[in-house]
Amino acid sequence: MPKPPGDIKPLIRYFVELFKLQVTGKNNAPDAVRVIPVVEKASGESIYEFRIRYRSAWKTRRVSIEPLGEKVESKSTCYKAIYDDLLVVKIPPRPITDFNAYLNYLNRDRAIARRIQKSIPCVYPELGAILKKVPLVRLPSYISEQEAEEEFIRLLTKFPQLQDYLKIGEGFVFFMTLSRYRFFNQIIDSLHHAIDHTRQEISRNGPEAISDFMVFEALYGEDNDRVYYNMHAIAKTYDRWVEKILKDAGAPWSLADYQKQEWFFSHIAGMHPDIDPEDLPDGTFTRIEKMTKKLVDEKKPAIDEFRRIVHKASKNKNFFSNRGRIKGLIINLLELLYRLKNRSTAVRDLKPDNMYVAAFLDGADHILANPSAYELGLIDLETALCYRPGEDGRIAQPLLAGTPSYATPSHIFGNRILRAVYGNELSRVFHLQDMYAVLAMIFKTVTGRNLFTNTARLMPEISRLKKKNIQDFPGLLTVYKNACKNFWKTASGELREQLDKHRHRLSDVEITLPGHLKKYLAAEYRHELSVLNHNGRNNGEPVEKIRGESREDKALQKQYIKTLKAIDTAMPCDYLILFLFSRVHTAMQPPRPGPGSRPDAESAGETQMIAAMKKE
Repeated sequence: MPKPPGDIKPLIRYFVELFKLQVTGKNNAPDAVRVIPVVEKASGESIYEFRIRYRSAWKTRRVSIEPLGEKVESKSTCYKAIYDDLLVVKIPPRPITDFNAYLNYLNRDRAIARRIQKSIPCVYPELGAILKKVPLVRLPSYISEQEAEEEFIRLLTKFPQLQDYLKIGEGFVFFMTLSRYRFFNQIIDSLHHAIDHTRQEISRNGPEAISDFMVFEALYGEDNDRVYYNMHAIAKTYDRWVEKILKDAGAPWSLADYQKQEWFFSHIAGMHPDIDPEDLPDGTFTRIEKMTKKLVDEKKPAIDEFRRIVHKASKNKNFFSNRGRIKGLIINLLELLYRLKNRSTAVRDLKPDNMYVAAFLDGADHILANPSAYELGLIDLETALCYRPGEDGRIAQPLLAGTPSYATPSHIFGNRILRAVYGNELSRVFHLQDMYAVLAMIFKTVTGRNLFTNTARLMPEISRLKKKNIQDFPGLLTVYKNACKNFWKTASGELREQLDKHRHRLSDVEITLPGHLKKYLAAEYRHELSVLNHNGRNNGEPVEKIRGESREDKALQKQYIKTLKAIDTAMPCDYLILFLFSRVHTAMQPPRPGPGSRPDAESAGETQMIAAMKKE
């Protein structure tokens, strides 16, 4: 068997054994087994073809496996697998070997899903996701999914040997069926994957643009005349060389101009020309191919410059054609956050890999521009919790984990530390963990890039310092406070840098929120100010009732009115991201404001942003 990448070897072995069982039955051995790599993509996706010979006949099928998201030390590793259905396979960080403990994990995820499923679509682990593929386990088709799960549990308890089909290695794993839905990260990639668009642009418009200066300027701007003249000269050289090869081959005719242009620009685009070698004299196709490659290599600097300007133009064109879809996705990200808040639930590991678009798109991506036509669903609720206090008045301790690009220090410290820092605002901290992830996803939805790349690199070191002080509560508290100061300083700086770098994109996307989301964001802002006022000198007075004459009070009133006005109108995405970040930053940055303190959001530049907006 060829060696697949180390991380997915056990998964490959699992699906090979499942396929063998489907082909030969339980007690029959195949004559031969082959696992042949077909595709290994840069994204990490690997496609393998399984071949099994049994009773002189070969049976074949393919399986696709791809890691999902960044690896997180204390959290399960997830993979996307296509085996008949689109599956998510979740492998715990430490093997679960006890069947009852495994069922407890299943029941926990199911309970959280049931809590929010009326308002948020969820995919959670189910026994039937994989057992329905096992020929030894057959249930009547008429029973409901819940009845099927109960029957699976009965069979697995009665016949423990069946439990092996839920294991990879020695431990139980979790299987989820995603049906025909698409991952949110796939949607984002499709909005920004400009390579294919660039190739199409070069092969479709390149010939006309290089032969007509006016067309070139209209497509790629007036500042690239030098690129036009360089490419025009290269195309002329290519034409002469092709004609010479045909003449030397004794061809009684010439290739049409459009065929030569297609051949040349197909090579530049990294595509194969649509020309049949048999239409040319023997050996001519190969000679023209070699000559084309040689010319493209010799003129690489000029051709690369042409590719760059086409890529930029294609990216801009792609962005503007997708702007409506981007707006729809952003509104649904905020809708998801709003619904989670209404259910007193925090996912605490929101990221594009853990979400899907709950609609059968089937090529109809235009519906993404209509946020009411679909919803964003959740996959994997391992880190989620209901933060409504239980009978003992306490909030349950969730799993301490988070994906660095979408996590804050509060994700990896226990409730005891968080209560010591945030007091009765603990439930709000859990909600703001999801808000932090959402603002990062809004940025990625618009730009196709991660927002907090440098900030994410701090998380492993914070985790290391936490482990070093794990038995020392005062020391652990100090580690958390210091980590927060460094983390939020870095995050604030990186945010400003990224907003400036991508301002032209972000400001081009303006979001008009539905009424209930406006009220939600305004309520978050008012709650923040009421907490600050309660801890300060205003004795908990609502900010709108502050009528002081001091410069400080007037500034607060002015900022308050501008912020609420901004929420109520069309918000550019740079402001929306900054608004959300300011809420999280202000609430989570220790030390908590004391008497006379002012909101810390100004350190993130919120006041300057509002002043810069065209909403004065």
